[in-house]
Amino acid sequence: MNRLHPLSLILLALWFSSAAIFVPQLAWLGAVLIISIIFRGLQAGFEWRLWARQFLLMLPLFLAILLIQALFVKDGELLWGRSWYAIHSGGLRIGLAFCLRLLILFFSAQILLKLEYEDFDLAFNTVRLPEELGFMVFYALHVIPASGERIRHALQILRLRGIDQAKQPLKTKLRLYKLISLSVLAEVLSRSAIQATALDLRGFRSSGPRSRLNQRGLTLPDYLLFGSMLVLTAIYIIF
Repeated sequence: MNRLHPLSLILLALWFSSAAIFVPQLAWLGAVLIISIIFRGLQAGFEWRLWARQFLLMLPLFLAILLIQALFVKDGELLWGRSWYAIHSGGLRIGLAFCLRLLILFFSAQILLKLEYEDFDLAFNTVRLPEELGFMVFYALHVIPASGERIRHALQILRLRGIDQAKQPLKTKLRLYKLISLSVLAEVLSRSAIQATALDLRGFRSSGPRSRLNQRGLTLPDYLLFGSMLVLTAIYIIF
């Protein structure tokens, strides 16, 4: 995976995301999920334990999606129950498809999060897109994970101070989460202002060609990846 151009990895993540959105069949979604897991593992190692913990964190969301879809979509064969609590095959299939889509989007986002800013700059420069656009995409992708880390850090500080938010009354919990959210939002806005100043100092608004330390072109593995994506897309469209 290290031999692939950053542009190839970005296009691959977009291909996974597009498949997650537009493909309705469970079999194809499962195949795309397996491919995304393989590529994610080849990129940064197969972190099975970490993925298992992350899946367990998302498991309540998946179960809620399956339950809602199974109860409210009355399509297909009746599998269990009757009246309002009846579960039909159509609702269960839609719920499973939604969960697979979320997992595909998760692994495709992980591919992008492993890229540095220089990778985005190199990729966008390859297709002659503005450097500012590459920075905006890179910064937007990292805002949510960075905010999540700050929220977890704030909760850890509360635990170290002897405050167990799980044992607090609902009103106290809401007040704590409100204060944490406001502090994280203020920090994100402050960092955005600093990043904007850094862009001006780097001359993002200046005209003329830009020089780059690292230059890299597309190689045979990149073209093989492009061809594979085109072949798989053609097979899906035809069959």
